[in-house]
Amino acid sequence: MPQTQNAAVVEPDPGLSLAEIWAPISENKNKLAQEDYGLDPKAVIALHEEQQGVGDKISLYWGESASAPEVEYELTVADLDRQEAGFEVPWPAIKAAGKGDVAVWYTVTPDRADTPARKSTRTFVTVETVARPVETDTDTEAD
Repeated sequence: MPQTQNAAVVEPDPGLSLAEIWAPISENKNKLAQEDYGLDPKAVIALHEEQQGVGDKISLYWGESASAPEVEYELTVADLDRQEAGFEVPWPAIKAAGKGDVAVWYTVTPDRADTPARKSTRTFVTVETVARPVETDTDTEAD
């Protein structure tokens, strides 16, 4: 299967932080529940100034067979000041990878041409469903 240059980095760098995926409704870390269906979760990556810099590109991969990144994000001064980067993962990528424990990882491509890209260790995100929830007649509120 063809891979982009970033994904071709063979060995994960244990010095890179693991990606954290935060569910939009259930607010679970690394778990997307039924109520999160169809909504884009947020990926959060802790940054270390000595490892990443302004202009470096983070490419996030979703699913074991991902050959192209689902999200590409360029680091800013504000990201480094917060010591984390946060961005949404599109729901179609989640749906395409299916439910279960899904591998998620990222690469960092430095803005400097003389420095190689690095790859994070995989995080596993539990995806409970990729199907629309069944509608029930629970629209009335209890007092």
